Amino acid sequence: MRTPSLSVIIPTYNEQDCIEDCLRALLSQQQPADEIVVVDNNSTDKTTDIVLRLASETPVIRLIRAPEQGVINARSLGFDSARGEILARIDADTRVPDVWSRSVREFFATHGDRFDAGSGQCYCHDLPFQRHFRRRHQKRNAVAVRRLASSDPDTAAIPRLFGSNMAITRSAWDSVRSSRSHRTDIFEDLDLTLSIRSARYRIALIPGADAGISGRRYLCSARTFWRYCLRDQRTYRAHGDVRNAVLSVLVNLPVQFIFYLAVWLPFRAYDPQTRQMTLRNIGRARAERVLPSGGI
Repeated sequence: MRTPSLSVIIPTYNEQDCIEDCLRALLSQQQPADEIVVVDNNSTDKTTDIVLRLASETPVIRLIRAPEQGVINARSLGFDSARGEILARIDADTRVPDVWSRSVREFFATHGDRFDAGSGQCYCHDLPFQRHFRRRHQKRNAVAVRRLASSDPDTAAIPRLFGSNMAITRSAWDSVRSSRSHRTDIFEDLDLTLSIRSARYRIALIPGADAGISGRRYLCSARTFWRYCLRDQRTYRAHGDVRNAVLSVLVNLPVQFIFYLAVWLPFRAYDPQTRQMTLRNIGRARAERVLPSGGI
């Protein structure tokens, strides 16, 4: 069984606090990626300095610049620039375990004739209450393994990609790249999902490709979180899918916001360094997370 080549694309915008940990995790893989493409989207902090320092230590890391602002533009430029047969995309705050790259490669080597895209599951590496999610992930991975090995592997399909931990074949990207949006006020992973599904490509859960991401989005203000979630229905409308846009507003948006309100207090009280909750953390001033598009 031939293992396909793998490129990992990481869009970045002012990620000096997390990009080194992200890259170190990728460099520690049991089966390292063939290349790591970091796409800088006009960072004004030390992000590029950190990437260039690590790139000087290994030729696997490559830094390119995306002058057109917006994560959707940085992601697309990274995909176009990458050389691998499989294009994986993670965030700068994603932490992949050492089996992640092997899991992605093996999935497409075994099931690439049926699935052209997939996502691994994610938990928050800097928030509390994650053991429950990790246990659920283990069960879902076991179910996916059984379904992929069954007489009907299509039952392993999932509805959408998750931008913090996803992969797509080069051939699928080449097929749909012209249909991707240039808008910066939509979800780029959902935009890609809808383009892939429109082209009749299948998406699956990739067993064993779980990863940790930052839960910093849950620490923003309620107004900012609400505006962020509105990108979901906006993406559907951009693709002319009015039905799912309405369902997103009536079902997904309320569920997401209720969950945000339920966890806001304990999440803000939690200190990921000490793994303890303190009242002092609740009142600590926090800057809003600025998106690569320049908005919050």
